[in-house]
Amino acid sequence: MRLREALKEIFSPPASAEAVAAPPRIGLVLGGGGIRGAAHLGVLSVLERAGVRFDVVAGTSIGAVVGAGVAARVSSADMLERFRKARWIDLARPSWGSRISMFEANPMIDILIDTVHAETFEELALPLAVVSTDLLTGETIVFTSGPLRQAVLASAAVPGIFEPVRQDGRLLVDGGLTENLPVKQALDLGADIVIAIDITPQPDASYEPKDIGEMVMMGWSMVEWVRETGRDTASVVITPQVARFSMMDLGQVQKVYEAGVEAGEAAVGDVLAAIRRASEAPAEVRA
Repeated sequence: MRLREALKEIFSPPASAEAVAAPPRIGLVLGGGGIRGAAHLGVLSVLERAGVRFDVVAGTSIGAVVGAGVAARVSSADMLERFRKARWIDLARPSWGSRISMFEANPMIDILIDTVHAETFEELALPLAVVSTDLLTGETIVFTSGPLRQAVLASAAVPGIFEPVRQDGRLLVDGGLTENLPVKQALDLGADIVIAIDITPQPDASYEPKDIGEMVMMGWSMVEWVRETGRDTASVVITPQVARFSMMDLGQVQKVYEAGVEAGEAAVGDVLAAIRRASEAPAEVRA
């Protein structure tokens, strides 16, 4: 009996070895940026081919829209097909009765709900954090449970463009005002490492706005870039070169997607290396 116990002790892996063998939880963070969100899909297509699978997702604005798809395990190809078919008449309608916005985004969210086949966060396959901002207080509001529709509507409500969401005394607008790259929220969901895709790159004077809508969106993009947090705490930040593309021109979806593919191919080695390092590290030191 003693020999059997001794052999068991010799050949059984220690607790620390088990901790090392446990796979790290990989978080995906998707920033805001209007139609440039098609670049998220380009990056994701590369990571999918490389076998990268995410465990938690956090997103802001268009990043929340794409993030909901990822959390529902919708492929990048299926989401891209939705992007390609979309027209503004399908995504928004004039908010005739409002004095503070030009459009309602309900049609866009209807398409999202139809794509992910989920009405609530709890119906998604992966934990998801959706980030919005209370315009009245400047507070970052994070949704991780409950109705999905209202959360994504609030996260994507660019002030002046889309109607804000009124909820519990708050006036909720685009999360990019306070947290455009929500790395902290992915860590709060339990991610050990975070792969972030930033589609709000530093302005490079390569594109000028063509109308008032683009003027508002470019100004908003500048606010997001200047105030952006999270880059320093992400394991890998992928930044597609999309500054030359309009944030509102649906005719550029394919080119924006291809810019995402290019960025994904350049960064996939770094992503796999980060995952490998996390896999080899003791679980207690990963974060």
